[in-house]
Amino acid sequence: MKTIGKEWTRKEEGGTFTADHLSPSQLNKNMDHWFNDYVVLTAEQRKSLFSNLNMDCGAIVGQAVQDMIVHKLTVKEVMKGKK
Repeated sequence: MKTIGKEWTRKEEGGTFTADHLSPSQLNKNMDHWFNDYVVLTAEQRKSLFSNLNMDCGAIVGQAVQDMIVHKLTVKEVMKGKK
């Protein structure tokens, strides 16, 4: 089995990586932006960055789908704000 280096372990464990998953938006970033966001910055620092429209829409859709599944709501009920 191939093992990757210590630099890919989390910062809390002595490594340099501060993310615990990969998302499509991370994969679409330039390498220098990704390095800054996920190696240099902590999760708390990333949360203080300005969001973009894709992130905001993704969060809204994700919450709506979660509400539909967890609370067994229809799309119409979610659009009306029922929870």
